Parts: sequence; structure tokens; C-alpha cells
Amino acid sequence: MYIKCMYINARSLIAKMDMLQGYVNTYDVDAVFVTETWFNQNIGEGEIAIPGFQCFRQDRVDRIGGGVAIYIKTTFHGVRLEDVGPFKEALWCRIMIGEEQIVLGVVYRSPSSTQEDVDIMIKTLEGAAQNRRIIVTGDFNYPDINWEYMTGETPNSRKFIETIQESFWYQHVQEPTRESNILDLVFSSEEEMIEELEVAETFGSSDHNSVSWKTIVTRGIEEKTCKYEDWKRADWTKMKEEIAESNWEELFHGKDVQCMWNIYTNIYEKQVEKYVPKQERTLHQRPKWMTKEVRRLIRKKRKAWEEYKRGNSWSDLNCYKSLKAQFRQRLSDDDKIQQVAHACDVIGTYRRQELRRYIAD
Repeated sequence: MYIKCMYINARSLIAKMDMLQGYVNTYDVDAVFVTETWFNQNIGEGEIAIPGFQCFRQDRVDRIGGGVAIYIKTTFHGVRLEDVGPFKEALWCRIMIGEEQIVLGVVYRSPSSTQEDVDIMIKTLEGAAQNRRIIVTGDFNYPDINWEYMTGETPNSRKFIETIQESFWYQHVQEPTRESNILDLVFSSEEEMIEELEVAETFGSSDHNSVSWKTIVTRGIEEKTCKYEDWKRADWTKMKEEIAESNWEELFHGKDVQCMWNIYTNIYEKQVEKYVPKQERTLHQRPKWMTKEVRRLIRKKRKAWEEYKRGNSWSDLNCYKSLKAQFRQRLSDDDKIQQVAHACDVIGTYRRQELRRYIAD
């Protein structure tokens, strides 16, 4: 199941409510995220209502402009979240679909934001990252960020990228949303949550493109199965008996090496098929022990190693070694090594050695 989402930078939504309702009805949208609503205390709820939707709003109170809003179909029973963080131009709510909970957020960072505003926004995003399943969108106004290579030209841009990486969020917009810049972004806590994202036309007189996508809400980690040969339960006695009955001299007489090999493998495969039972096991795309904390340590460890390679300093090397030790300890503390070793017993010695090399690195 999915919910159809739409993001717009409105630049005054009150005059475009009919247009928004037309979009919602035409494209059967379930959730709309809006930045630059330009709402104020003089605009009543009835003036901005859309039938069949809940409207959550966060108006700018100290000056004109700005503001954010989220429209959600009433069937999703949205609840506003007040304790995510102190950033004023951000809005958070929770929806329930069956037993599944998803947090939705929208953020507007003005190009004229002060350093204090930026720091508060970062703190708020760090708080939002505590939610297991989350979608965050908005106009963040970082034109200098290259999202393909995850690089920024300013300290604030680099801090923003670092926050996103440490939150293990995925950024899905890869096309410009205003002129040649990617300003409007869509993040998710799981890469598979977002499908069919499209940067579409501008909304009315706004100079920002709208963005639409599908949020997958009921698909967990896909389970796949595979079969393997259980040699511990093989009937070795019968295999030996049938192989002993084979007249190898007669079978191989007058044959070249390749032909003899084909005969042998054919007999062997028939024996395996008959006397080695098959077992089925489930393969998970992400092991249960691979928690967000473990993945964060892996990311930090890799980053520390890259820093050491660039600078070749003792301090960077010591930082890397410390994170490496933390990673090992984390796995050991939660019995992760034992779980992996059990899986390796099934996979084989080669994979077990491969795992040890990975942990050692």
C-alpha cells in the first residue's frame, strides 16, 4: 500500500486554495506538504480547509512570509507532534495506517536565516531522526550542495550533510527545483519508502517546482528464500554403494578427458539429488542485528579511515582505532558475533573468513 504525496512551495497559499484543491482531486493526493504558506493569525481555518483533509499549520509570527503546513486525508488520523524540536518553521505529525506509524515533517529554512536559526534547525532534525519511519520534505535553501557526491561549499552546508548522513536518511530529489538549484528536498528513513518521485511544474506563480511521489507504507523487509544442500544429513552409505556399482572402466573407455569429466559429474549430480536432502532458509535484506547504531558506527569508522588516509596523522589513526574498537565491542555486547557465526556455519568456512576480515578492517 502507498500514499500519494505532493510538495509545493506556495509563496502565499491563501490565494491559491482552489488550485490546490484541484490538484488534490485530480491526482487523488493523500498528503500535501507546503512551504511559504504566508498564513497569519488573521486567516481562519475555514478559509484554508480542504474537504476530507486535516490541516496542520505552523505560521510565521514575527514577520510576513514563511510558514509551513501539511494536509492529510482524515482517514489517516493525523496527530500533531509538538516535542520534536524548537525550530519555528517546521511542522511534524504522525499518521497511523493499520498498526503502522509514520512521522511526516515539513521544514522551511529561509535564505536569510541566522546562524542561530540554522543551529536550531539542525538540533530539530536530530530530534526527528529518533523516529523509526519518517518522511521529511521542504525548502532548505542549500544551492551549493552537490547531492550526487554529498559535498557542500560552506560550513553550514557540510554540517547539514553530516546531520543527514548520521541520521541515515536518504535524499531522493536529483533534479533542480528552482532554476539550476536543488533547493526542495525529500528525505526518508528507509530508501524503499519512496517510489516514482517526479519533479513537476511550478505551483501557480511560485518559482519553485512541485514534487510528487508515492510513500510505501506497508512493505517491510522483503523476505527471500533459497535452498541449500544439507550434507550433514546425506545418506553416504547408499551413495557409496551406487558409485561402487558403476563400471568406470567401461564408462570411460575410449573417451577423452572432457567426455569422462561430463560422465562423472552427471553421475555425481544424480547422487546428490537422490541422497542429499535440501533445506530452505530465509534471506533478509538487512539482518536483525544491523541496527541504526551499528550502521552509524560503520559510517563513522569509514569516515575516520578516509580522514586518516588524507592527512596520515596519528590523531586520525587513533580516532579510527577507537571507532574500530567500539564497533567490535558493540557487536560483542549484543551477541552479534555469535549470530553471524551461526549463519557462517551454514554458509561455509570461506564466508566465515571473509567476515573476520571485514570486522578486522
